[in-house]
Amino acid sequence: VHSARPASCASRLDPARLSAPAALQRGWCLMDLNRPLEAAESFGAALSSGNRNIREDAAYGQSLAYLRVGLTDRAAVAATQAPMSSARARELQASILADRAVQAFQSDRYREALLYLDQRAQVQQEPVDLLVLRAYSYMNLSRPHDALRLFEAAATTGNRDARRGLADAKAAVGLN
Repeated sequence: VHSARPASCASRLDPARLSAPAALQRGWCLMDLNRPLEAAESFGAALSSGNRNIREDAAYGQSLAYLRVGLTDRAAVAATQAPMSSARARELQASILADRAVQAFQSDRYREALLYLDQRAQVQQEPVDLLVLRAYSYMNLSRPHDALRLFEAAATTGNRDARRGLADAKAAVGLN
């Protein structure tokens, strides 16, 4: 997606004054420098391009930039700014749903977290960390048997949180 980066992205400038290809390149450069909010601005400027590939890369980059700083809703909007490949669309959808699940869990909205995880599982296989999040959601909803089954599966990967959760779930169902 991104090629050689000019050193010029280290300095501040208004990305609206750049051509769309230059704004796109600047956005990736800023992402490499871990300056995602500035990158999002540059990607936004690149969205004005008439070139479909530049628009797709800009929408993708802007979504990733917003995800990096936890602005999930903005990432979701950015993802709709240009048509993109199904692989990129799936990747962004999975990331957005995972972020929403984590946010719901952290806000003690466990049913909502499970809904987001269910939606995400339709798009992409569930990684172990989200399987553990699902299991803890079940624990918090007083469903220790469901949690136990998931913790057992996740614990086989050596995940420390899964092993800890497995012990908690076993105690909750009276297996300790």
